[in-house]
Amino acid sequence: MSFIGVITNAKNIDYMLKKLEAYFNQENLFFITEKNIHNMRNIKFETIIIDDKISKLPDLKYIVSNSKYVILNADIEDDLEMLENLQLMVISYGFNHKATFSISSVSENNMIICLQRTIISIKNKKIEPHEIEISIMPNSSIHAEMCMQILCMIYQKIET
Repeated sequence: MSFIGVITNAKNIDYMLKKLEAYFNQENLFFITEKNIHNMRNIKFETIIIDDKISKLPDLKYIVSNSKYVILNADIEDDLEMLENLQLMVISYGFNHKATFSISSVSENNMIICLQRTIISIKNKKIEPHEIEISIMPNSSIHAEMCMQILCMIYQKIET
């Protein structure tokens, strides 16, 4: 059983849960906050999504160090030293042109994101660089939409 931990702001949680329920068992999704991060140390997550800052860095480092994948919002300013020397796959996303997934264009109802380098899926399938068009739902976060798309891609829940 694969557990996925998501660090995001409170307004994204309900939206992300609803959107991801078609692809993932909700019992395997955990939303990590400042209040519950210490209790999450006992769960071995396969994937951690970092879409928001969290101040309890020792707890976060412990959780991340036991994960296989980290999907990281490259636009948040955070202390990334904790990711150095860890044996995990880091997939970054955002407006940052050096991110693994960067935004090529954004309009009111959709955006195009670009996978800039080859990544490996959970099932060891190579995913080559390409562009993906994503619909943006009203009142949703561009970053939340991106990380959900990336999560579905690495778990091969959608066609790439």
